[in-house]
Amino acid sequence: TTKNFSSGSSEEMPMRNSTKFVIEKQGVGETRIDICCATSPGVLISTVSALEVLGLEIEQCVVSCFGDFAIQASCSQEEGRSRVTSTNEIKQALFTSAGYRGRCL
Repeated sequence: TTKNFSSGSSEEMPMRNSTKFVIEKQGVGETRIDICCATSPGVLISTVSALEVLGLEIEQCVVSCFGDFAIQASCSQEEGRSRVTSTNEIKQALFTSAGYRGRCL
C-alpha cells in the first residue's frame, strides 16, 4: 500500500505489482513459472490450458487473484514427449493466454 499524497489524505491505496512473466528451466524437464499481471476473467483457466498444450504438467502451484493475477508454478515435461519446449516459447504462450497482444519482451 501507499499513501495518497495527491488528495492530502492519509488513506492508503493498494499498490499494483508490475507485470512480469519469468520462465526458468531447472534441471532436466523441470520448469519454474512466475507470472504477475492484471487480472481478467478466465486468465487462470487460459494459463493452465496453455501449459497443457505445451506439454507441461503442473507439479506445485500457488495462485493469487487478489488485486492482480499471480501464479508461481513448478512444472515438468509430460512423459513421452520428445520435444522440449523453450523458455521463450512458454513465455510467449503465457503472455498471449493472459490477454496481451503481440510479442512479449
